[in-house]
Amino acid sequence: MNQFTNFQDALSLNKKSENKFTIIPNLDFFVGNTPHGGYLMAIMQKALTKVLPHSTAISSSVQYLDRIESKPIDLEIEVFKVSRGSSSGIVKLIQNGRICTTFTGTCSDFQFMKGYDGIKTPLPKIFHNKSIDEYEELNFDKISPGFTPSFIKQLECRIHPDHAWWNRDDNFDPDDFEARCSAYLKMSGGIPDQFCLSFYSDILPPVVSNKFGPLGWIPTITLTTHIRQLPTTETLYTDFKATEINNGYFEQDCNIWDLDGNLVASSRQLTRILKSDEKILKNN
Repeated sequence: MNQFTNFQDALSLNKKSENKFTIIPNLDFFVGNTPHGGYLMAIMQKALTKVLPHSTAISSSVQYLDRIESKPIDLEIEVFKVSRGSSSGIVKLIQNGRICTTFTGTCSDFQFMKGYDGIKTPLPKIFHNKSIDEYEELNFDKISPGFTPSFIKQLECRIHPDHAWWNRDDNFDPDDFEARCSAYLKMSGGIPDQFCLSFYSDILPPVVSNKFGPLGWIPTITLTTHIRQLPTTETLYTDFKATEINNGYFEQDCNIWDLDGNLVASSRQLTRILKSDEKILKNN
């Protein structure tokens, strides 16, 4: 199966007018009955790049406002600015007459971008302490049969063994673990493009699960992603972290590298643990 082609097919838009598109979200990229957030981000990113004159959304921010169902969605694009080196606009994702998600982005063209390169972000130390063969396949079916979300089955996702919380017994001490998840990702059939990078920026389990265990649905409120350059390898390495929880909300930071050591994307999302006091105290 060519996973890369399947993903591109799942982003196919139907053009209604110059600034309007429609799509029926692909069930392969759902979490339960809801489209995966990174998949929705990629859909909106594609819509914006079809309207703006520059090819790649180098910076974007998504606001997830309302739940989306497995029904047709409309995408309306408003252009904010067009200049020689960049352009920007907003995509409104509409379903049942409601704006459910917005995507604000700035686009440019990597092939024409020039300037100083410096202050590099190397692959993290954790990348070097285990071989890829020691990483664990992401598989929640060990918790409950059929529990692995469909979107995870559309790529190869191998998690650092220290972050494979679903393999632990129920009596682990949260103080022994970080709110962190590191992984190798591969969508067979092609080198990841900008849309894959947006999908990957929200791909892994919420990092607080590695510290506290399963906490149920943890929705993303906002997601900001910067694409630094396009990858040179089919397999990528990701490192997601969080350092603080306030009133049930936490920020989750992500860096993504190709295996040539290039930082290709970074993201930050604001996420909420629903009924956090009740769930975390229960799990401890």
